[in-house]
Amino acid sequence: MADTKVDKTLNGRAGGGVYKRPNFSTEFKRQLVEQSLESGASVALIARSNDINANLLFKWRRQYLEGKYGPLTLPEGAARGAERELAPLLPVNIIAETPAQASPASANAVAPLENVCEVQFERACLRIRGDVSPDTLRLLVRELSR
Repeated sequence: MADTKVDKTLNGRAGGGVYKRPNFSTEFKRQLVEQSLESGASVALIARSNDINANLLFKWRRQYLEGKYGPLTLPEGAARGAERELAPLLPVNIIAETPAQASPASANAVAPLENVCEVQFERACLRIRGDVSPDTLRLLVRELSR
């Protein structure tokens, strides 16, 4: 027989059948968030082992990084993980493919590109123009290699 999950919220319901939402302490939230920010930590496993939803832990992480639970005390190696979550978005332009019949002379007429990172896919090409930080490129390569 397959494992079944028991709804533990039934035990938390008051006499009238109304569910009483748990009120977690700030210290408990800080402890779980700091644990989840450690290098190699799994938010899903931490949440599951503490009987909370992973989305709730992600919400607490955002609030923690905003300073709602007091001053930040990030563990070593977590600073890079926190920066990764807050990585800046890059501008993206979608350009239609050049028809195969286009003359090579018109293709050469385009001005040379400077400071461009280009990634070729089977049916697309991703170009990032401008000064891009090494951390952003590292993040891009990691995400594209998945």
